[in-house]
Amino acid sequence: MTDATAPDAAAAADAGSAQHEAFRRKRDQSVRAPQGALALTTTAWISEPTTVEGVPGTWAPSPTGDGLQVTADASAGIVVDGQTVDGDVAVYSQSSMTPSSVRFDDRLTAFVIGPDFNGRCALRVWDAEAAVERGFTGISAFDYDPAWHLQGTFEAVEGGVAFEYGKSQGGTLRQALSPGRIRFERDGQQVELVALPDGDSLQIVFADATTGDESYDVGRFLFVRPRHDGTVDLDFNRAIVPPCAMSDQYNCPLPPAGNRLAFPIRAGEQRPTFAA
Repeated sequence: MTDATAPDAAAAADAGSAQHEAFRRKRDQSVRAPQGALALTTTAWISEPTTVEGVPGTWAPSPTGDGLQVTADASAGIVVDGQTVDGDVAVYSQSSMTPSSVRFDDRLTAFVIGPDFNGRCALRVWDAEAAVERGFTGISAFDYDPAWHLQGTFEAVEGGVAFEYGKSQGGTLRQALSPGRIRFERDGQQVELVALPDGDSLQIVFADATTGDESYDVGRFLFVRPRHDGTVDLDFNRAIVPPCAMSDQYNCPLPPAGNRLAFPIRAGEQRPTFAA
């Protein structure tokens, strides 16, 4: 009678490692993309007609409040939703039913975000060559460790779990509701986390004993999707650095107090690296 446990465990480890390598390749491609995290060069919040550095046109709040309005003649070469701008054109926000795309040339593209709490929208400009010009070489990461692929539980809470968090660019604390509590066990101790809703997933913003030393100063993100039975995969090998690690145009959430862990999680991304 043979013991299949060891071969099965080895096969599972190999499969996990292969899946992790595929995740790392996809992640690298994502941040290098023409509108990846490295490409964001401008976030211009607009409350009155103005110009935006580096791109043509006059930009103003949309009369309907669901985006911006750009004014330019055809010689500026601005293309909105496939049509060259010649006069006044509405540019709808990403949060609208019909978000607009903007192209300035072969390198520069844009879209609109907002409105924010003050009713303002912003033009976000992306440079497809930014990663190359900045000498981006990759994102350093801890070695893959299957021990950090944990099974946790998600407990939904009626009305949510209230918590506060800061933002990487400062300002007042923000109020948020986690739809429930995420728990996992570490060295015999129960760990409890809260998360921000992110579509059909949850975004865990956390810090640990590696933060600011072995990993990025602000903390890291982990996206999870609880199952209907209340279980949840917590694969910290897929923890990622926030986009503010790659562009100062992002204003990322900081880990709330309960998500600041005293132990090290030596799995997942550490920080972006650039050529000297």
